[in-house]
Amino acid sequence: MKKALILIVGLPGSGKSFAAWVIKKHFRAKALKTGDVIRGEIKRRGWKYNPENDKKVRLWFHSGREHLIVKRLWKKIKNVKGIVVIDGLRSPKEVTMFKKLYNGNIFLIKIKSSFKVRAQRSIRRGRFGKLESVKYLRERDKSELSELVGLKQLLKKADYVIDNSKLTKKQMEKRVVSLIKSII
Repeated sequence: MKKALILIVGLPGSGKSFAAWVIKKHFRAKALKTGDVIRGEIKRRGWKYNPENDKKVRLWFHSGREHLIVKRLWKKIKNVKGIVVIDGLRSPKEVTMFKKLYNGNIFLIKIKSSFKVRAQRSIRRGRFGKLESVKYLRERDKSELSELVGLKQLLKKADYVIDNSKLTKKQMEKRVVSLIKSII
């Protein structure tokens, strides 16, 4: 079995989790989400999961505590022999830390989609119910792309890019499978 660490980055609603699921399904990969680490920290603190607490904890991790996200994810993957896919990294620091820890090939894949498509997906997903308005989604993008978080720099460092703005799920699945087959 081939060994690789595949890091998927992109703005919320771009299709990162779907791409990770495709890789898990087709390549028997271990799949993790940084969002699960954030939600776990919210729960650990005894807070309600809502947009305000999600942002507080996300920014808390990404203001000098990126190593905590990496440490929590690393515990779950350090002994995996095959393919690992992690979706949702937000900082070049996290990628640098994984490069120091991981003994194998690391690929950074950016999934991009237009704001309109991402907003439709996010509203349909309904993670925060009626609170997830177009205004909220624009503010979230602004926060995600701020210098504090580092996602803007990370998106520029991607080894591969998949534009998921106009793809059906079936087309996206084919595109992801084709890319992964070509790189591993």
